[in-house]
Amino acid sequence: MRASRLLSLLLHLQVRGQLTGPELAARLSVSERTVQRDVEALVAAGIPVRSVRGPAGGYALPGGYRTRLTGLGAAEAQALAFLGLSGAAEALGLSEQLDTAQHKLWAALSGDAREHADRSAQRFHLDPVRWYGSAEPTPALAAVAEAVWLDRRLRLRYAARGGKAGERTVDPLGLVLAAGDWYLVARRDGARRTYRISRVLAAQALDEPVARPAGYDLAADWAEARSQLESRHELVTVTLLADPAVLPGLRRVVAVSGQHLIDVAAVEPVRLEVPFEGLTWAASALLGLGAGVEVLAPAALRDRVAAESRAIAERYR
Repeated sequence: MRASRLLSLLLHLQVRGQLTGPELAARLSVSERTVQRDVEALVAAGIPVRSVRGPAGGYALPGGYRTRLTGLGAAEAQALAFLGLSGAAEALGLSEQLDTAQHKLWAALSGDAREHADRSAQRFHLDPVRWYGSAEPTPALAAVAEAVWLDRRLRLRYAARGGKAGERTVDPLGLVLAAGDWYLVARRDGARRTYRISRVLAAQALDEPVARPAGYDLAADWAEARSQLESRHELVTVTLLADPAVLPGLRRVVAVSGQHLIDVAAVEPVRLEVPFEGLTWAASALLGLGAGVEVLAPAALRDRVAAESRAIAERYR
């Protein structure tokens, strides 16, 4: 444990050049006195860590010093897939390994390369979670992830749409984080299935191994599954008159195939013909946009929205 901490302290100094005692203590989750003892141990081992006095002082390494003890362990290598996705790594229990792996990578870079990487990290950030949303509870995520990692068959207790729960035995192939929600891609009875992890009530990895298809590509498989899901509904074309203020919201509720038709930067009311995934969804979604949108056609949808609007007005009269 202490050897790992000493290496972490050394890598922090190699990456940052100089850090104060309180900064190191916070990064290593130890006391300042422990930091002082660890620095003394490094110096005794021949590492040229020097103390810098004064308010801006602390501990520093000479600019030319390079440690070669930067090899990645198996758990750290596993965590590298989540660089830039600290929330996902934390959900999978890999945040500590990811932090260690990132510092090892930073320490292995040359001065110029490290500066460029640091500038990129300061200027670009990936946030995969949708606006005004929080992550769904996923108590079974760790158990599912373990089965995925170990290539073990998985027994799920799953709540399907409508609330009916049942057991399923699946061959897990991968986990996908999409718009802040976790999904399991698996095979069941020879066909691909996707399962929303928040609907998994319990998960148990079995002793039966899973044979992954040769050359399996999770990203391509997920893209195909998503495309099939988004295109399986019968679409209805709706003609609308929309105010500019509702266009971003309108773009989020129309079918994927029609989102490119909406110019969210428009500054004048626009007439649009856009697809929706059925009249029921169209009515619900358009009512949510309020008076900023008017249904012109089809007549059945216009009558439905008008009737719902009158009923709402009557209720709040």
